[in-house]
Amino acid sequence: MKLVYASRTGNVEKLVNRLNADNVLKITTGEETVDEPVLLITYTDGVGQLPAIVAAFVEKNRPYVKAAAVSGNKERHPNTFGFAANVLKDTYQVPVLTIFNKDGDEETDAVIRNALNA
Repeated sequence: MKLVYASRTGNVEKLVNRLNADNVLKITTGEETVDEPVLLITYTDGVGQLPAIVAAFVEKNRPYVKAAAVSGNKERHPNTFGFAANVLKDTYQVPVLTIFNKDGDEETDAVIRNALNA
């Protein structure tokens, strides 16, 4: 499965680099298109929002977005931590595998690797 991600502060990109996946696409505009199943990794924007470029990407590629993992910051946004996951689930019906703090940890890596290799 292709790994597609968006990163603003570098936390998601740090996670993606750690995964060392072969088939990776970074969302930079939201206009990117795919023609194969993808696992989406995104950050949470503002106060619990899905980033606009990620929303645009999902709208354009919804049939291919099979699952997502969502980053947040527990320290800065404890009340809206990872709320972009709610938007993905409720608005786009994208299953969310995990919500993680900043760049995640070993458990985050394992969940994503398992999904990529499924």
